[in-house]
Amino acid sequence: MRFPVTRDPGNFSEVIDLDLRDVDYIETHPSGYVVFHVKDEVYYPVIPKLSVLEMHLEELGFLRLDRTNLSNIGKIRHFDEERSLVFFSDNATKSSKFSTVSSRMKKILRDRLAGKK
Repeated sequence: MRFPVTRDPGNFSEVIDLDLRDVDYIETHPSGYVVFHVKDEVYYPVIPKLSVLEMHLEELGFLRLDRTNLSNIGKIRHFDEERSLVFFSDNATKSSKFSTVSSRMKKILRDRLAGKK
């Protein structure tokens, strides 16, 4: 099994796909962080917070459209500006997956979508 980790507890460094079979032991550090020990190295699990994911996924085309979601700009098929929603299928229906867009992000998203075409 593999597990996403970084070399720093704040998850600011590159994400590494750690093979858990290589781990010597896992401990909780006095500061509260979980630490994976592999030989002379230590690794920290990627914290499942949107802000951490945002930092690492921006280069892959993900954009924080509001405080609750990161959306893959390359997968957006329709932007309903009136309802502040983006859809990920060509024919949006009531059961289509969507993400919400904050008022602040509307123009930024519009510009990004125009630039990708």
